[in-house]
Amino acid sequence: MNYKLITLTILIVLGLSSCSKDDDTTPTTDPSTHIFNASLMNNSNLLESVTLVNATLTDGTTAECYKLVFKSNPVEDGPYCPATINDIGGVGIYDGATNPGFQVMKAELWNAMEADGYDIVDANGNITIVDPAAGAPPSGGACLEATPDNNLELTFLIPAVPKMATSNDVISTVENIGVSKDGIPLTGHPPSATQSGGGPGGGGAIPSLDPCGGHPDPFGYYHLHFGAEEMNNVLTANNMTEVECVNFSQSETAFIGFAKDGYPIYASKEQDGTLPTDLDECQGHFGVTADYPDGVYHYHVSNSSAPNLPECLKGVSVNNGFTYQ
Repeated sequence: MNYKLITLTILIVLGLSSCSKDDDTTPTTDPSTHIFNASLMNNSNLLESVTLVNATLTDGTTAECYKLVFKSNPVEDGPYCPATINDIGGVGIYDGATNPGFQVMKAELWNAMEADGYDIVDANGNITIVDPAAGAPPSGGACLEATPDNNLELTFLIPAVPKMATSNDVISTVENIGVSKDGIPLTGHPPSATQSGGGPGGGGAIPSLDPCGGHPDPFGYYHLHFGAEEMNNVLTANNMTEVECVNFSQSETAFIGFAKDGYPIYASKEQDGTLPTDLDECQGHFGVTADYPDGVYHYHVSNSSAPNLPECLKGVSVNNGFTYQ
């Protein structure tokens, strides 16, 4: 009996079979070609060992992916909504008619919202604060501040070998972009203030962000709408001097995390301290980094835009590549 032929046949069948996303597998690709590098992640926040599984991608193909399970809310956060009009809170993005833009949550913001017809400040100067998980905000509007749930498990599936897509994956509002090195979900733009609650035209519920650009989701897990390692540069660029990001080390060359398509994300500058001049429409390019001396396609976050994460991705991601329970 030709045992070598039988063994080869079994290996080929196993390599072509599609496992569920929760099945551990033996790598069928040379690990040296894998872009994802678990040593770049903060292992202290992992709830279990990183494993390699097969999963279905958004283009219908099956690929090897790394499965990471992180605890929720691994960092200090806040402040968020201020208690009164005289207090300083976190930051927010207002898209109303009066004084729109990225700004500190203070009197100027609430006065602008009141001028636009929202009733967000009571007669005593108190701000209406609502947990979005508690139901619809009051008709006059509110500052949204969700309650954290520290018992959640966050699971990410990251392709081992990234695959360029035939067209850009444009990131929708609050869509998952990837995972930070600390296991925090990286997320697209926060909801529009004028469309996310009660008030004139159905809006007026402004999501509060902490000075590092993150906040708890209504389900309780902290996520980031910014590359937090560049947050103080973003605040400075937008003339916001009342708050600063102190919960993340600031660095213009830091490794931020991995996009959900498997490509790494870095802060605004190259390892030599220069700003890249050849970024594509997704804020990415091919080049050498401190972690990939042979070069790799990677994204950069902006040091001035709000939010500052890439607004599109070049690669193919996993179907339902981020889940929580």
